[in-house]
Amino acid sequence: MRRSTAPLFLALLALTGSGSAWAAGYTVPTSVAALSEGGATLADGEPVSSLADNPATMVFFPGNRAALELLAQRPSYTYAGPDGSVGAQTNTNILPNLFFSHRFSALPLSAGIAITSPYSIRDTWAPGALGSSSPYLKNSLRVLDINPSVAYLVLPDLSVGVGLDYYQTLGGHFGPISANGGGVGGNVALFYTTETLNAALSYRSPASIAAGGGHVDLPGRVQAGLRYRWTKAFATELDVDWTDWSNAQLPYYGSLHWKSSLAYRLGMSYHLNQDLAVRAGIAHEGDPSRGDAVGVAVPATSSNLAGFGLGIGLGPWHCDIGAAYAFSGSTGLGAYTLPGSGITVAPGDYKASAFTFGAAISRSF
Repeated sequence: MRRSTAPLFLALLALTGSGSAWAAGYTVPTSVAALSEGGATLADGEPVSSLADNPATMVFFPGNRAALELLAQRPSYTYAGPDGSVGAQTNTNILPNLFFSHRFSALPLSAGIAITSPYSIRDTWAPGALGSSSPYLKNSLRVLDINPSVAYLVLPDLSVGVGLDYYQTLGGHFGPISANGGGVGGNVALFYTTETLNAALSYRSPASIAAGGGHVDLPGRVQAGLRYRWTKAFATELDVDWTDWSNAQLPYYGSLHWKSSLAYRLGMSYHLNQDLAVRAGIAHEGDPSRGDAVGVAVPATSSNLAGFGLGIGLGPWHCDIGAAYAFSGSTGLGAYTLPGSGITVAPGDYKASAFTFGAAISRSF
């Protein structure tokens, strides 16, 4: 975008780590561009949806930008225990997202809002599926994040962004209880850009949602990314993500006994011409579970992910489509006593996978 010399700032970013996961935990992608590039888009300010992870990017784009995106995700969970292997009943999660940003013409300032669904759970285990005495267990949750933010141009090539996250659970249900409520968090980000290199750093605070007599505790995240434009048409990005799942808990299950995890993401974009771009990416996400972690509500495993997508110019409009598949190895978990019932779920091995498809329409005006 702009040429500058700030090697110290770049060096600091290169030494910093970052974090979020898709199959490892219960986060889900919040944009089609991120879906297509394996999540490696923190330092890519081109899509307006980038303000969800890095609000500092929006100040480099004049006027208004808006996007409506729709993602559909189908997870799959399998448990192999002493009595054999069984899969959880799952449904397709439909996750709409909305983005808008405005750059003030007389000030080095932008304001925007992202409405996304960054966390989702949906699985049902039949009676006896997790050991002969295990009960019927239904787990469902969608967390809506309403995220207003502002960005300020500190230097011609450096911006800072801050935002508020208001979380609202929708359709929450764990074990025998429903779980709906709200909570608040925040985020802050930096974005640095030259003609060939972008660098980004983002922090999102943990948050606690009081729901159903318990809590939905969301993790804190740090994300960092470097994006290099080899030519005007071709760019690659490397992101490193760190997510602190150590506070994670859900109503009925209580603490999930998870730990922090790392994710490594590599993405690329290639503009075949001004109206057609190809995106692709891969990622590896660490396992947040421990040997005594709860795998009943949402099996947490390490995973590998591959994504692909297209960006299509349609005059003043722009369309993106993308798809990604995340698949895991097997994670062994110990026996777990369900709260309030005294019933023990047998130890076993869990596997998880998820296929996600997304489509987006955006416009600058």
